[in-house]
Amino acid sequence: MDMNRIIRRYSAFIPRWCQSSGGHVPDPHGEARAVEWLIGEDCVGIILLPEIRHRLMHELLGRPEPRLEIGAAVVKLNDHPFVERPVLGQSGFAALHELLHARSETHMFLTYHLIDPPGTRIITLSGKAPMPLLYKEMAPLPVTLVD
Repeated sequence: MDMNRIIRRYSAFIPRWCQSSGGHVPDPHGEARAVEWLIGEDCVGIILLPEIRHRLMHELLGRPEPRLEIGAAVVKLNDHPFVERPVLGQSGFAALHELLHARSETHMFLTYHLIDPPGTRIITLSGKAPMPLLYKEMAPLPVTLVD
């Protein structure tokens, strides 16, 4: 049975500003892949290669009403399916799936970590909202969890 969820999206008031990410367990092989997962308490972070991040952010932020479907074997954003088995089979994807199943609302915003190279941004999905002094809320992102 499909489940519908809401991801509350946030953008920084000042471009390129974001809060520091909290404690997380780094992906031991992440730097060798296009997707690096960071798993923390009640949150999941994703570091992507810049070209993938730009395309993803264009799809997420560039459309007034983006659509996201997440299943065990595919992620579909708007009209673009992502079926990368090495990504979808990773523990970070499983943690993201679990976070979305456990909550009717999740929050999505960009963060950074001091140990990462300058300009690295982490797409963070969390059960907690970001700092209201840094972020403004955008239109929500409806998500369908497909079994």
